[in-house]
Amino acid sequence: MAPIPPLPLFITLLLSATAATAASTQPIPALILKACNHTGSNLHNLCISSLSAESPPHNADLRQLSIIAVRIAAENASQTAAYLSARQTDAADDPIVYQCVSDCTDLYIDVVDQLDTTTAAIDDEADKDAVKWLEAAVADVISCENECGEVATAEIRRRNDGAKKLLNISLSFAKLLMTQKKL
Repeated sequence: MAPIPPLPLFITLLLSATAATAASTQPIPALILKACNHTGSNLHNLCISSLSAESPPHNADLRQLSIIAVRIAAENASQTAAYLSARQTDAADDPIVYQCVSDCTDLYIDVVDQLDTTTAAIDDEADKDAVKWLEAAVADVISCENECGEVATAEIRRRNDGAKKLLNISLSFAKLLMTQKKL
């Protein structure tokens, strides 16, 4: 294989770096900023970063942004359910840890189902129902925390914390939809 001449390699690297910088410095869409301003201050940065990473259409409205937020929370819950399910075998030697992991797996599977229903409710403009489903999903994550208590690993605690944050962002948006607030 022939060596790459230095000048074309340099130009390629420069163009790649310029494209990456341009992508990371694009302005945050106004709708994302306005919607994320309605989340708690502890959720604001996560809200902006997670929604910006999804690149919603420039003409998206709050309903579409809400569906994206729920989808992000659902992906997180699905990954957590898979993680917990894989840990059940590892925890088989300790009945208390096994019970924690098993219960949390079931709860996260329920959360994923609740978020699928939430998406349908938002799409159908059944915003009160969406709020109820999101509140149920948050309650399931809290149940996982409570059922595991001190036996929860740092990873389970980290995942529960992340799930609650993403669910609360979605809940904030659903409540905005319910109040018919224009952003």
